[in-house]
Amino acid sequence: MLSTFARAATRRPLTVIGLWAVFLLLGFGLGTGVFADLSDDVPDVPGTESDLADDHLSGIDPTGESVTAVVAGEAVSDAALRAQVERTVAEVRRIAGVADVPDPYTTPGLTARDGQALVIPVTFEGGLSDEAEEKATDSAVETIKRIDAPDVHVSGGELLGRQLGERAQQDVKKAELISLPVVLALLLVVFGGLRAAALPLVIAVSGIAGAFLGLFVFSQVTDISVYAIQVTTMLGLGLAVDYALLTLVRFREERRHTDDVVEAVHRTVAAAGRTVLFSGLTVAVSLTGLLVFPSVFLRSIGLAVAAVVVVDMLAAVTLLPALLVRFGGRIRPSKARSEDEEGRVFARLARFAQRRRTAVLVTVVPVLLLLALPVTGLRIAIGDARQLPATTEARQLYDTVDAHFPKGTGVSPVVVVLGPGTSAATADRIRALVPHAESRDLPGGTTVVELRPPGSVDGGAATGLVERVREIRGDEPVQVTGVAARLVDFRAMLAERAPWAALTVLAGIFVLLFAFTGSVLIPPRTITTTLLSLGAALGVVVWVFQDGHGAGLLGGEGLDALSLTAPPLIVSIAFGLAMDYEIFILARMRESLSADRRRTLAGHASSAGEEPRERSGHTAGVRAGRREAGSGLPTGSTARRHTGARRRTGDEQEAVVTGLRRSGRVVTCAALLLAVVFGAFMTGGFSPILQIGLGLTLAVLIDATVVRMLLVPATMALLGRRAWWAPRPLARAHERFGLRESAPEPPPLRAGSSPESQEADR
Repeated sequence: MLSTFARAATRRPLTVIGLWAVFLLLGFGLGTGVFADLSDDVPDVPGTESDLADDHLSGIDPTGESVTAVVAGEAVSDAALRAQVERTVAEVRRIAGVADVPDPYTTPGLTARDGQALVIPVTFEGGLSDEAEEKATDSAVETIKRIDAPDVHVSGGELLGRQLGERAQQDVKKAELISLPVVLALLLVVFGGLRAAALPLVIAVSGIAGAFLGLFVFSQVTDISVYAIQVTTMLGLGLAVDYALLTLVRFREERRHTDDVVEAVHRTVAAAGRTVLFSGLTVAVSLTGLLVFPSVFLRSIGLAVAAVVVVDMLAAVTLLPALLVRFGGRIRPSKARSEDEEGRVFARLARFAQRRRTAVLVTVVPVLLLLALPVTGLRIAIGDARQLPATTEARQLYDTVDAHFPKGTGVSPVVVVLGPGTSAATADRIRALVPHAESRDLPGGTTVVELRPPGSVDGGAATGLVERVREIRGDEPVQVTGVAARLVDFRAMLAERAPWAALTVLAGIFVLLFAFTGSVLIPPRTITTTLLSLGAALGVVVWVFQDGHGAGLLGGEGLDALSLTAPPLIVSIAFGLAMDYEIFILARMRESLSADRRRTLAGHASSAGEEPRERSGHTAGVRAGRREAGSGLPTGSTARRHTGARRRTGDEQEAVVTGLRRSGRVVTCAALLLAVVFGAFMTGGFSPILQIGLGLTLAVLIDATVVRMLLVPATMALLGRRAWWAPRPLARAHERFGLRESAPEPPPLRAGSSPESQEADR
């Protein structure tokens, strides 16, 4: 498959580039339409009680959505201001589609006790078309905004989704303006030339276009959260740079051995392309866990992010090779370094961890577990406007109301739907749960009771009220909905489906890693070390944003709970990124083992007075080498011969050192570039994005440094030769069905050079 991509890119580079140019136009043209259709409604879970009750009310309740305005900054008793407000209320009432606008001066609770603020709620008619509701909303907002007062803010309902969509678009543009120049500067340092540094940015732009287009497609069939746009875009941008970085580093290496650019591209795709393919698959598989949840938000973002990963992967194995064919001749080869010079720091770290493997494990593992400890107290919530940046309209409205009205004003009620046949005694017990319950009758004998809880919209009092109503009702036709009820149902959904999601992801990752390595021990080792870094990162996020330690330094605040979007996204995406770096390192380890075995076969053939025939595929030595590549251990009558070969040419532990020596720089640079991208998106100030960004940044940095540079060599040293082992039936299955490409053959020996000296050049 990769050879097909390579041939297409090298034979028709202009065609490939042209097709990608059309894709970019679609992404930045059609795809940006997603910003006009973003939703702030995250916790809905189809089929739950709260969702069914809400659908029932939507069909019989004559009232529709509402928006809220607040006027503050001067005494509301001022005659001129009062005249303006009363005139405005009368004008809004006459707007087509408006159902009700109470007079704030005569309606209890709408004027602040300090006399410095008032609230104007506007309720629209039910059953309006989207166009009619949008027109009525815009007219009401425009009329209210004409009030001449220091502070006039309007938000809520469908208006809130539009406001957040506009803010999300601004934040994405800001993040791109920050991250792309910084990424370019870092790439200039890595490559030392503008041409090589610019190519990853071209792939990154393709990733952004893929994010927009993927989200737009999914927005046509499901709601897309306002938070999904930042998450999908930053991941698409980061992974595109990662894959391009890996490919370009390998291309510069191959250019040391040939002046033929097309040949260098073929060899690059055969080696790095395979790694990119498996890396993309592991990230996509990690996101399949989100598809297990019935939440529309989690499913849509899982599908959208997986689609973006596929776009990045395809760009790396098609667009980038085509660009290299056209411009790669001007990219300088990497400098030839001896084995002692190449990746000395990473080799020393690997050897240190191997020699002191027990000390490394008993030091690093407890530290990571300590960082993960706050996860035991993790709480999730829908949150209120405090999650939003201070400059957003919704946050300004919230802060103004909070400053002038009693705590809990404007908190969404727990909505209880009493169906026909509900006993009067049950209804009375439900109303008695709060001091001032409000009731209204709807067609068909349905009664709606609104219970306003103390505290926040999704705090313990609100969720406890939901659970108490569900206890009282027994078998009677009573349903509970509202924000707090949706949170209770969302938590129950997570608890029920999380084990299945974890099982799905772990099984998929195990299969992919086995297909990549042929080992049954490397997958569980990789999963265990990855979970350590993931737990540590999530623990720090809980400590900062839930407990409030240092959240202000990042532009947020402690909210006593994490956004319900953050934990599932951090876990799924960070797990995939960690697998990404593991694949980078394992690829170099396998390549080192393969090189050792090629030299061994060449040595056997030379000692027998024969030319090496490793490419013919007809000798017993080649068949033995293939069996060994599949199982990681020698099999049958070749066992003793290959055991001796390892002692002479380098064993599995030296392959670990070589793998880190050759991949450590790429992994570290990739992690740093991803951290830059995530950090740029955190400048927007949305608390869920701050939480997700911090979690992913920490997970990537911890995994790329502590885990991959210390725990990987230490655990591989503990496993020893068993690391690459698989039972014989699985080894045969891997040999026959393993998803693998042949590593590129070494270039022909230059005159007067030995295999050892040429391998040192590589």
